[in-house]
Amino acid sequence: MRVAVRNIDGIDSVEVSLNRGVVVIRLKPENRVTLAGIRDAIRENGFTPKEAEVRARGTVLDDSGHLALAMPGIHVAFRLAADSLASGIIDELHRVRGQDVTIDGRVPETARGAREPAILRARALSGTSR
Repeated sequence: MRVAVRNIDGIDSVEVSLNRGVVVIRLKPENRVTLAGIRDAIRENGFTPKEAEVRARGTVLDDSGHLALAMPGIHVAFRLAADSLASGIIDELHRVRGQDVTIDGRVPETARGAREPAILRARALSGTSR
């Protein structure tokens, strides 16, 4: 699996711990990698991808009444929700609408080919510009 994920254009490094069931993937700057693409590569190697801990950079937007993080260059948006450990994060996200930010959080497991928007459960926010 490490080799398959490592061969995705934009991946910098891959560390796999089969004992813990964890893969740590570091991306190159300005990559165009999608979480769906990584999860597909993991599935194609006989493993089941679970929840992902992510650090994502993008612009906070209003998407049909929901906050979303638009990712530059890959045409992907994560619908934003609060992580259970992040009190007040939604108010903070509303204040930075239209700004580029970095969000730490988690993306729940999704079924292959799922059509619903991916949800990023935000835990921390940094890098606002304005």
